[in-house]
This record gives sequence, structure tokens and C-alpha cells, in this order.
Amino acid sequence: MTLSRTDLNTGIARPWWFWTGVALSCAGVLLHLPMFFAMRSMHYRMAGMGMGSSPEMITGMLLLVVGLGAAVHGLVRRRPAAEDAVAAGRYRVAPGPEERLSPAHRRLVAALSLALVIDVMKPATIAFILPGMREEYGIGAAEVAMMPVAALTGTVIGSLVWGWLADRLGRRATILLSSLMFITTTVCAVMPAFVWNLVMCLVMGTAAGGLLPVAYAMMAESVPARQRSVLMVLQAGLATGVAYFLTSALAAALIPHFGWRVMWLVHFPFAVVIILVNRWIPESPRFLVRYGRIAEAERIVHDYGMVLADDAPPSEPVAAQGALAALFGRGVLVKTLVVGGYALSWSIVNWGFMTFLPTLLGKAEAGRVLPLSSLLAIPGTALVAYLYARWSSRRTMVLSGAVTVLALLGLAALGRAGGAGVYLPLALLLIGTGAVTATLAPYAAEIYPTHVRGAAGGFAAACSKAGGLFAPPLIGLLLAQYPGMRVIGLCAAVSMAVATVAVARKGRETAGRELDEAPEAVVSPAADGRGAPAGVS
Repeated sequence: MTLSRTDLNTGIARPWWFWTGVALSCAGVLLHLPMFFAMRSMHYRMAGMGMGSSPEMITGMLLLVVGLGAAVHGLVRRRPAAEDAVAAGRYRVAPGPEERLSPAHRRLVAALSLALVIDVMKPATIAFILPGMREEYGIGAAEVAMMPVAALTGTVIGSLVWGWLADRLGRRATILLSSLMFITTTVCAVMPAFVWNLVMCLVMGTAAGGLLPVAYAMMAESVPARQRSVLMVLQAGLATGVAYFLTSALAAALIPHFGWRVMWLVHFPFAVVIILVNRWIPESPRFLVRYGRIAEAERIVHDYGMVLADDAPPSEPVAAQGALAALFGRGVLVKTLVVGGYALSWSIVNWGFMTFLPTLLGKAEAGRVLPLSSLLAIPGTALVAYLYARWSSRRTMVLSGAVTVLALLGLAALGRAGGAGVYLPLALLLIGTGAVTATLAPYAAEIYPTHVRGAAGGFAAACSKAGGLFAPPLIGLLLAQYPGMRVIGLCAAVSMAVATVAVARKGRETAGRELDEAPEAVVSPAADGRGAPAGVS
């Protein structure tokens, strides 16, 4: 199928504005390169330079600001007409006679998988730049630790904001905006002062935190139920492994020759690739139907082998709600608390307990044990994907949580981190936490209706990062009073056990089922008095 300009502009309200913004942003980044390469005689060290030391850099920064503003204006859509809002209550997206992956589905999966890999590469890069950054700026461990804190804070903010935007602007428009911010934030590479690195890292984290939940909302709403769960879980697990492999390979090849700053610049071509492959990511047909854009939905459902049925059950109009009100309102509060608690407990284990594993194990032991994570990732993810899709999504999440709890209890029983006895519980911990990672985002995308799916995925993603803001200092305080793994292992195990029991008792099954839109009521023109779903620009 030939991709036309119409395909490239699908879901973009004002294409000329948007693509002008992209061009200006790219030009702004490129204008920073001369100053970077001018520092090659100093091994690309730029600490101490003034922000206004280069006219090209000043011009580039202005172009970035103007370009981002123009692109946002191009993506914001006017409210639909009253008749469109009425039509939204008549139609529904139904599976076709043959639930199989079409060429359009394969392009979508490939494009979103690539976007997720690049998305994970952003935070993964931080671990490789910290040593060089600390040396160049002459700062201590406490100061340089602000970088991952800034990045995690950004991902929490981005997950919430981008999830909300996905339910207002659309899935595709939000992915485009996130991708454009990936482009603009690559200028973090030429920030001369450490504080500016923190600011840019915060903004970069905002863009990275937003893409993941939106991508899974798109997958959940576009891929047939039979293949949806397997593909989403494989994406979630394998994208992380591929991203860390690419990041480590690029760091090994580039940092010795170009310094740590090049690891930000190398993201520029990858970010441009995400913009280009967006032509393979049409807007979610369920989102289009939800907001009455029926004509746009007709072509997409045809490409996906779906059916646009004119037999939607009648639903009462409801007043528009804010994203948080919708997530914590009647009928969805329990599922929000269950998913949020599961995500938060995993983040305590991942960002708290596992952060201190290299220190507890010692450098030599960590070098032997922790590589197990890469060896176990691929077969473990494949098994989890099979169980999630063919056995039970809820029970797979419970099993993943239970394995994590048993591993933490085993490490707590050992107390100290030495000896051969640590290998089995550590292997179980890597398997369990990897399984939780692979299932969390797909599950959050599947259990909510279309009008809050983006916000729900964003909330779950924010909870999965939130532990990084408070767990490390708390674990550090516990270690100061109770050295070894016994106390911190028990604390992490209790948190994960409570969340796992909650999923077991209150979780919903999604394996092999169509997305449930029953809790959703259509927002009619009467809902906000202006003839359109409230909150749509």
C-alpha cells in the first residue's frame, strides 16, 4: 500500500503548522552542533561556558521554542460539530469476521515497538553519562544523583499529563508531540551548566514518561483481541531489553571518542525516525468514534479488518469529568486503586530494593549475578506473554507478584548478600520483576473504557515511577540502621504482597476478550452546552 500525504497528516488538525514546527525544531538542534564539535580539542568539555557564548546556540534555542509552539498549535483540534457528537452515540467499533493481523496492524506494531525502544533509551542513557558528568562538572555523588531524580520526576509528570492529553487530543497527536519533545531535548548535550542539564532532563523525562501509556492505549484499541495481549506483553518486555542493549552498545562505541554528551545528541536521529514512522500509526478508531469523527474512522477500521457498527446500545449523556475525577469516580475507583497499588509496589522494589543490590552484592559479585537479567529477559518475557494471553491476565499478574514476593523473602532470609545461596532468589527476583514490568502497562490499557484509557495508563505509569522519588532514601535510612537484606527485603515483600492480593481479589480478566466499553456513557452536545464532548479542543 502506498503511503500518501493524507496518511502522513492523519490526526493532525493543521498540518502546515505542525510540519513547520518540526522543521524549525530540527533546525534549532542542528544549530547547536557547531559549538559541540568546536570543543573536540577539549574532548567535548563545555562546563563553564556561557549560554550566550555562541550566536548559533541562541538562534537555535529560539527556533526550538517557536517550533514547539507552532507544532502544538498544529495538533490542537477544534471542537467537533454538534452532529458529530450525536453520531458518536450511534456507532461502535466491532471485530471483523476474521480476527487476524492485517498489513496495517503489522505496520502499527512495528512503528510503536520502535517508538517504545527509543522511549526507554532516554532514561537508560542516564546511567552511562553520570560518571563523565560528575568528572566534568567536579561535583559529588549527592549532586549528580539529582539527575535521575529530575528524570523520574519528569516521567511522573509526563505520564499524568500525556495520558490526559491522549484522551483529549488523540493518541496519534500525543505521540507526535512526545516525539517532537524528544527532538528538542537532545540539546541537553550542549548545556554548559549542571543546573541546565537538570532542567532539560526534567523536560526530557516528561516526554519519555508520556509516550509509553499512550502507545499501549493505541495498541489496545487497534489490535484484535486474539493477538492483542501477546503482542502488548512482548512489546513491554522486549522493548526494555533491546533499549538497554542499544544504549550500552552506543555508550561503549561513542563515549571514549566523543565524551558523555554525545549520548544525548545520538538520540536526535532516533527521534526523527519516530516522527517519520508515525505515518504508520493512524489514529485509534475507537477514539475517533468516541468523539464523532466517523468519516475518519471508516477508512481505518477497513484497513484493520474491523467493522463500524451502527448499533451501539443507547447510553445516557453524562456531564464531562476531569481525568482524575473519571479515574476515581463510581465504577472505576477499585480498579484504579488496584492497578495503582500494584504499580507503586513494583516501583518500590525496582527503584528501592534493586537500586542497592550492586552495593549489597559488591562489585565482583554483582558482575557475576546481575547479567542474569539479560539472559532471563527473552525466555521469561515469552513465557509471560503466553500465560497472559492464553491462560489468564489476572492470574499471570498474581503469579508475577507472588514470584517477586518469594524472591524477596528468600533474600531476606539470607540476610547477607554473599555466597552461592543468593543466586536462586536473585534469579527469581529478576524473573518476577520482569514479568510485572511486561504485564502492567498492557493490563492498565485493557481494563478501562476509551474515554479514560490514556489517563488510566498515564496514572499507572506515574505510579510505577513514583517509588523512585522516595524509596531510595527510605531504603538508605533502613540500611543505615539494619545492614544487609533482611529488613529491606521484608519491607519490599510486604508492599508487593498486599498489592498482589488486591489483584487476586479485585482484578479483572482481559485475556482474549474485547475491550469493555460498558462503563462509558457518550458525552452528548447537551453535556457541556456547546455541542461537543467537553475537554476536546
